[in-house]
Amino acid sequence: MFPKHKRIKNKKLIDEMRKPFCELCRKRTNIEPHHVNTVGSGGGDIPINLIQLCSECHIKAHSGLIKKETCEHMIAMREGISYEEVHRLNRKAMGYDV
Repeated sequence: MFPKHKRIKNKKLIDEMRKPFCELCRKRTNIEPHHVNTVGSGGGDIPINLIQLCSECHIKAHSGLIKKETCEHMIAMREGISYEEVHRLNRKAMGYDV
């Protein structure tokens, strides 16, 4: 049995990452940022795993209508790094060997 990886938690960072607009559709919003890799799957409270979405886009992301890759591409553009690097760093933060 392997020990469970400890998820990165940072409530202060979540508050700092909040924006008054959706990073996908640009509509105004006031909800917490979306975790691209869910908390339940070990997704951490780190900038490359958080994207501000409006309620409508948030629901679409959770239902699969907005793909995880779309969110990761937007984060890559925001952070000035490649999509592959966002994906790799998220996997590493979740405890996967990459």
